[in-house]
Parts: sequence; structure tokens; C-alpha cells
Amino acid sequence: MLFIRKKVINRLAEPYREPDMVCCYVESQSMASTTSRAILLINHNTMKVLFLNFFSTKVVHTMQWNTADLYNHSFLYRMPLVSIWSFDAGGEHWRFLINKFILTLGSMQGDFLDFISHHIVHEYQL
Repeated sequence: MLFIRKKVINRLAEPYREPDMVCCYVESQSMASTTSRAILLINHNTMKVLFLNFFSTKVVHTMQWNTADLYNHSFLYRMPLVSIWSFDAGGEHWRFLINKFILTLGSMQGDFLDFISHHIVHEYQL
């Protein structure tokens, strides 16, 4: 996809969305990833990763964990343009590069980062 649009991200995420889930568009940097483009969905109970095809037009694979099963968090939030969130889950190490601002997504990225910093990751690391 040439431009990442909120309407497209919401359309792709809608079949997987649960109540109170926040979502964001990320680049996966994990060896266990199906593709490098993904959508993260999270609420207090569940974390879902929707891996997207090369053009970010369809979901090709999904992963799901309970948020209680995410451990060994590392959250690099104070970098200027991006944040990096990594954790262990399902016997794998996961690492996601999250752009803080994507104009076409509005506040979606910021809302997600605020949620994980306040409700999932309890310690900030520089």
C-alpha cells in the first residue's frame, strides 16, 4: 500500500477486534514473524498480531496471547520518532517498531503507545 490509511487498517482489524481494543500499525522485527508489516490489537485481556501481505491490503496470518502471558518487556518510548516494544510470548521473542506519528492514522499510534505504557508495561527503559 502506498499510503497507510486509518479506514483500511480499521477494515482489516474489524473481524479480530474485541471490546476496548486499541490498535496500531507496526513493523515486526522478529525472526518468528510471518511478514514484516503487522497490526497490533490489545486490551486488558488479549493481544493479537495480524500479519499483513506486502501491500498491507490483507491479513495473511494471526497470533494471539493473553496479556498476562507477555513477559520480559522492553519498551523504548522516549526515542523521537519511533518506539520499540519487545517481549517474550509463546516461546518466541517478539520485537515491534512503532512509528509514533503517521499522519493518515490520526491518533491511533499514540493511543496504542499510551495504553501499553500505562496498562501493560510497568517500567520504562531508556
